[in-house]
Amino acid sequence: MARPRKQGLDYFPLDVDIDQDDKIQLVEAVHGPVGFAIVIKLLMRIYKDGYFSKWTETEQLLFSKRVNVDINLINECIKDCVKWDLFDKSIFETHGVLTSNGIQTRFLEAVGRRQKVEMIQEYLLLELEDIKVYKNLSVKSINVDINLIDVNINPQSKVKESKVNESKVNQTTTDGKDVVDDVPKNVEMNDKKLAEVTQFYSSNIGNLVPHIGDELGYMIDEHPSELIIEALKRALEANATNKIRYANSILTNWKNQLLKTLDEVKAADQRRTNSYATHKGAKVEVVPDWFGKHPVATSQTAEVVDIAAERERLQRELAGG
Repeated sequence: MARPRKQGLDYFPLDVDIDQDDKIQLVEAVHGPVGFAIVIKLLMRIYKDGYFSKWTETEQLLFSKRVNVDINLINECIKDCVKWDLFDKSIFETHGVLTSNGIQTRFLEAVGRRQKVEMIQEYLLLELEDIKVYKNLSVKSINVDINLIDVNINPQSKVKESKVNESKVNQTTTDGKDVVDDVPKNVEMNDKKLAEVTQFYSSNIGNLVPHIGDELGYMIDEHPSELIIEALKRALEANATNKIRYANSILTNWKNQLLKTLDEVKAADQRRTNSYATHKGAKVEVVPDWFGKHPVATSQTAEVVDIAAERERLQRELAGG
């Protein structure tokens, strides 16, 4: 069974002057500091889920309990947020979902490095022209009778369809347009990579408990499998206490150095080794132990000796000797 793909964010950008935004100030003007806190808590919840959050009765009760604010006050605040376009009105009234154009834009920027990102067509507020630059994005449509299906957002997919028609499955969206679904192939490839990593972990490190499986799955979303295995090997060699965290640090460092393959990592390691060897092998002049312990005769010293001899000679002559 395929592991559920990570959708949410671990953190999200929050402008330092968010309280100066007119929409936020309107919320604060009506609901005070509590209204501001509700908005921030809602944003935290939305980004944790991804780019939207459903607002059903169950969600309302749970949210009210967690933030310790009366549910009626929360709903009044949300109505005003919708009225002042902090959240999209049409999506909220049609689907009971909290989202906005800005939220979706920031979400896509944050997940730009993931191998695959899914968004729901009915909740999408961005224009296709704006999102087609995200090559890892798959837009899907909700249908009460069938599962999620792909929406064609890639202008080149029509050309590719005629070339690989035998290996793909044609499906139809709710607007009646034929599209090509290549998700099974991607899922199969991703599951194969995950299987390689989990096999290495269970064979060399320990039991594959559920939360470890999730962590390895998130790593697969962000990094090549060969680098994940190499990072885990180095965590083993270092005898790290938390091998997942140690491996993640290594992977982050490689990503920051723009190292994408195992060959590139090994080449970088070799460069560091050569640099260290060159620095260590630099020629250093050895000074003898006796250097500086004995005075060395100089022309000045010789000059002093000559003056003394001359003075002694003159003294003998004056004394008549």
